[in-house]
Amino acid sequence: MMQKGNLGLNMKEMEVPMENIFEQRRNKALLNTSYPLKPVDWVQFKSTFPLPFDMDKDICFYIHVPFCRSLCKFCEYIRFKLDNGIDEERYLDILEKDIDAFLNKYPNLRLRGFDIGGGTPTALSLRAFERLLQIYRNGVDRCNLSSDFLPSIEATFSTLDKDKIRAIATSGIKRISLGIQSANTSFLLANHRYNGSLAHMSDIFAQCRKYGVSILNIDLMYGFLNQSDKDLTAALAIISELLPEHLTIYELRTNMLNSYQSKPASCLFKQYEFLFNHIMDMGYKGRFGQNTFSRANDMGVSSYLQNRMTENCAYKGFGIAAQSKSSKGLSYNIGKNGESLTECLQQESFECGDVYILPRRELLSKYIAICGYCGMFKLSKMEEILGENPLDVFHNQFKFLFDQHLIKREEDIIYITHKGFRDYGAVLSLFHQSNKSI
Repeated sequence: MMQKGNLGLNMKEMEVPMENIFEQRRNKALLNTSYPLKPVDWVQFKSTFPLPFDMDKDICFYIHVPFCRSLCKFCEYIRFKLDNGIDEERYLDILEKDIDAFLNKYPNLRLRGFDIGGGTPTALSLRAFERLLQIYRNGVDRCNLSSDFLPSIEATFSTLDKDKIRAIATSGIKRISLGIQSANTSFLLANHRYNGSLAHMSDIFAQCRKYGVSILNIDLMYGFLNQSDKDLTAALAIISELLPEHLTIYELRTNMLNSYQSKPASCLFKQYEFLFNHIMDMGYKGRFGQNTFSRANDMGVSSYLQNRMTENCAYKGFGIAAQSKSSKGLSYNIGKNGESLTECLQQESFECGDVYILPRRELLSKYIAICGYCGMFKLSKMEEILGENPLDVFHNQFKFLFDQHLIKREEDIIYITHKGFRDYGAVLSLFHQSNKSI
């Protein structure tokens, strides 16, 4: 029998007032939207069997293309520099085989989202890129699609051209996400990135419109150590010129794989607040505390991200280092543990990675962490995962957070408040399963 109000805290912490625990966690950089905090946290749950999806009829797919023309220093993802020695066809051969095997094992799935990311998918040669999109199309054609199905692909302004835009539109993908991250050219060049001129960006947008891509997203990042309000204003000026349908702002963050020097939490909050106010002035819709904004009546994300975050939908990742989650646990494909590209391409499948069959509390912790991306989580989804009423299970945590006005409830949804967002990592961590990383 679970003891109400104690989950998420170890025995020592249960003797400490909740406000003291919260205060101790306020400035821990690892407490953000990542979970687990360290690889060792899940060693005890490791399995030698494939991650099962027998109980998951609704699912989202993700293809990871780990290649880039240049490697941004601040990127937190697994990627490799694309050069003439890279065997794109070998990568696609393995990718296609893995997708085919999964769909043979789990037919009649209802697909709620499909994103292609990286890395930079559009860094591939045109021939390889067109084959990638055909692999995507073949997978989609074998599934039932939900009414909210909105697939998306990531790109950069330096690797996208009219031929690739035409190929994207022909495949049926109607959303493209383009990262600029910063408007400070000196900073970008020092970190191995280049976006091109505003005129070039505008031309890319015009080409996307011409070929029928209906939703464009721009990514910005904040929190770089020497990033000024002037830098942020310059980035916002690009947004006001391009006016993408969706806009995403990312906090530079630390996770288990990457650490890049950033501003303290108080400065991160101020920069987010600065960006939020200007984004609202430009006519975007969104709520303080979320990362995504929209000029349409939606959350500003693809259906893959929306269902993965807010609906706790199962997702299957294909490709090197891709992550998957079912109702039973998580898995990471080969590449997540630092294997070289050569090692990965020598395998017959990218599925030979790590599998973790997780207890309910760990699955709940993962859901809560992911939801931090949009500044909210659902009580009904918490109950589905736990099998109990979360307001009872986390009575002490909820009481503290409500009393301190760090969260608020609107029917089924718990929102992180303006005050709570300053320390959103500490807020979310009160629902994490206890481990030594905190």
